[in-house]
Amino acid sequence: MIAKLESVAYLKNCLAYCERGGELIATNKCIGNSSQISSQMERNNALNDRCLKNTFHIKIRIAPEDKGKLNTQDWIDISNKYANKIGFQNNPYATYIHEENSDKEHIHIIGSRIKPNNKAVNDSYTHYKNMDFCREIEKTYKLRQVKRVLETVKNQEVFVKGDKRILPLEEKIASAIKQSDSFEDFEFHLKNMGIKTKKGRGIGFTDEKGVYFKGSDIDRKYSLKGIEKLLSYEQQEKHMNTRGNPNLKR
Repeated sequence: MIAKLESVAYLKNCLAYCERGGELIATNKCIGNSSQISSQMERNNALNDRCLKNTFHIKIRIAPEDKGKLNTQDWIDISNKYANKIGFQNNPYATYIHEENSDKEHIHIIGSRIKPNNKAVNDSYTHYKNMDFCREIEKTYKLRQVKRVLETVKNQEVFVKGDKRILPLEEKIASAIKQSDSFEDFEFHLKNMGIKTKKGRGIGFTDEKGVYFKGSDIDRKYSLKGIEKLLSYEQQEKHMNTRGNPNLKR
């Protein structure tokens, strides 16, 4: 199981995207369709006008070989446990299931970061909380136990970028990759951060001010091939884990 969390500022579009691609299976302190839930969450988010990225977008998916092991109630329970793990269990949130009954089955949780005391839920160190949570769920539901492989080899070459517009664009590309498993997801998240993507033989990005940058000019890893590799990183991790570990007996 793999969980990803990102704090975003585009609540309405996130909910519409999740509703369009799947089915609403549970809500907490909100009700209705994506537009109605958005209005309710926006009222809650308005309690704290200093937190700009006031929405959590979480994606949790199982390994392909775990297809069919979780039913709808299991997913609802998992979403509630995740909310408790991160600390937004008392906030409005909605859970959608996508690609149900396939080897790509996963859920999206869209939730408000703003707590009843008007403070925002801390989104620091969530990467480690996600790993701990997934290991707990794998044991509880007898799912494949995925060993997370952290990057250990880093490029020692240091490149100092002279254009100050590149850094914020680079951060948005990295954020979009973190949230995405497909190129469609990647384009969606960038669009909601004000970045246009142009894909052909290569790839380029146009920022909010209309300035165009080739991906490889931002960073060599953001060439078209590089981005495709990053988007398939989770699958590569799974493949490495399969080769390195025998199948677990159920």
